[in-house]
Amino acid sequence: MIEIITAYWIEIFATLVVFVALIILFLRNGSGRSNISGRERVKRELDRLDEKYVVFDNVIVQAERGMMTIPHAVVSPYGVFVITLCDLPGKISGNKDEREWQIKARGASDIILNPLWENRKHINALEKKLGPRLFIPVVVFTHAKLANNFGPIALRVGQLRNFFSEHTGTSMHLDSQKSAIAVLSE
Repeated sequence: MIEIITAYWIEIFATLVVFVALIILFLRNGSGRSNISGRERVKRELDRLDEKYVVFDNVIVQAERGMMTIPHAVVSPYGVFVITLCDLPGKISGNKDEREWQIKARGASDIILNPLWENRKHINALEKKLGPRLFIPVVVFTHAKLANNFGPIALRVGQLRNFFSEHTGTSMHLDSQKSAIAVLSE
């Protein structure tokens, strides 16, 4: 009789261990992310901006070595926000002055080009197309955890609207806004 009870409790304990292991595995792989892509999450945030902001997606411009696609450019009375996305999952580390950064994900390590520098290239290309304006750099990390402080322009998706609300000093006249919108609409 004691052997039957002991075997019964061992089965219950084993089932509980398997159940807990599955929950841990599910939480670890999910990381709290939804199935929505990082690009779509950023687009949803930009769509919530009011009518003072004109959002352009996938802006193609001439660069030094061919063509370049800028994920988002937002023309506003406060300047032209140039948004670069980094939607790689993992933990990103590096120095904002270094050309390459390291990303670690699921036990593997890889090298990526500095997204802050990519944003600067986007701004340079837009400046050649639009002429001198106030360009506001923004780099949005959609899925990565940042190991370092990369400055005030390196944001998570949830910080994006707050970033826009902090930049409210009028610096672009209406004519300048209209000309930028006309050029980007071509």
